[in-house]
Amino acid sequence: MESFVAHVYFKTDNIAHEVEDGTPLIDFCDEVDVSLSFGCTEGTCGVCEVTVVEGKENLSRITEEEKDYLLPEDLEGGMRLGCQVKVRKGEVVLSWKKVKTK
Repeated sequence: MESFVAHVYFKTDNIAHEVEDGTPLIDFCDEVDVSLSFGCTEGTCGVCEVTVVEGKENLSRITEEEKDYLLPEDLEGGMRLGCQVKVRKGEVVLSWKKVKTK
């Protein structure tokens, strides 16, 4: 079976990365060394809020956890919880509010 590659561009950090189709975002953020932070990893704290700049159609469906945490207008505006997102195919561009480091 052929596996497909998805391309993720982390706009906030100006980093591009390729992953296998269906890979959870949380699984490769550490290895790519982006500044996106994760807290609870269960979709309840909001630490990993990202905005999908391009490629909404190339991500997994919005989860119940995201619907519970994010406002409908935020979801419509492209906001997602990074811990809940799987990159499915094609090109995806993500941005987020950078947490200031001390």
